[in-house]
Amino acid sequence: MSIHVVCSYIRAVRKDPHRLDPPYVEKKDYIPRQPGKSTYREYRAHPPEIRSLEVKKIHCLDHVVKRKKGSVGFEEHHSTTRVERTRVFRALANWDGGGDRMVVLKVTPARKTISPDMHTYELWNREAIAYARLEKAGLSDAGYVPHCYGWYQFPTSWATDPSFSLLSAHPRMATLVDSETPPRALLIEYLEGASPISPWNITLDIAHEALRRLSEIHYVGILHCDVYPRNLLVTKAGQPVWIDFGISHVSPDYQVRRGSQVEEHESVCSILFEHLVSSSLNGLNVIS
Repeated sequence: MSIHVVCSYIRAVRKDPHRLDPPYVEKKDYIPRQPGKSTYREYRAHPPEIRSLEVKKIHCLDHVVKRKKGSVGFEEHHSTTRVERTRVFRALANWDGGGDRMVVLKVTPARKTISPDMHTYELWNREAIAYARLEKAGLSDAGYVPHCYGWYQFPTSWATDPSFSLLSAHPRMATLVDSETPPRALLIEYLEGASPISPWNITLDIAHEALRRLSEIHYVGILHCDVYPRNLLVTKAGQPVWIDFGISHVSPDYQVRRGSQVEEHESVCSILFEHLVSSSLNGLNVIS
């Protein structure tokens, strides 16, 4: 669900007779607090490094951003001519001698000292650190976020390596094939059958559980920064899972503070209760 759909909910919410007021949270009473300095030393800096990787099947999950002329902007395509962006694939992969497994493969250009790509690399680094912390805190095992299996540095000869022939031949990888420095990737758990949260799959229990899980993420010192419906999946078992920490901030970053966590919590409250749950109840009433 895009930001434009969310905005349409915001414009319509005043007319909705089934609107639900979101749970109210006092800033001073919000539970998450920053872990102590000793706690930070217990977290891993990065997920484990993967030594060998073979990619057998891929499906590109990247999307094109389209904006209506005269609204927020105009049609905009993800350009790779100036700033290289992360490529996202669903892939059947085998790594470090394990069995084949379906994963989300996030491929990022390698860091260059002076380059626009440097920002993309820093975002990749932040996401890697966030997943390492979430894994250490047990939130991946609890199902609050996907597992991150590790990160992989492609070899300099990756473009001609048969293990990566599907990747190197994909149009989204064209500029990386010609790059002087090889890319790197994160391997993240693929949630089969999960779908973004929407009025068609949300319930009050799921909404409250999604908020509780966000609070647990805040508790370990992470600010998600991209809490739109597309980044909150509902599994086949009806459990909410937060995904995509690509622009997150991790404490002790100065942006991770109680005030910013409360604001993010309130934003999610509004999206879930005022818009998605209300729309779901409204739809059920129309059907009945």
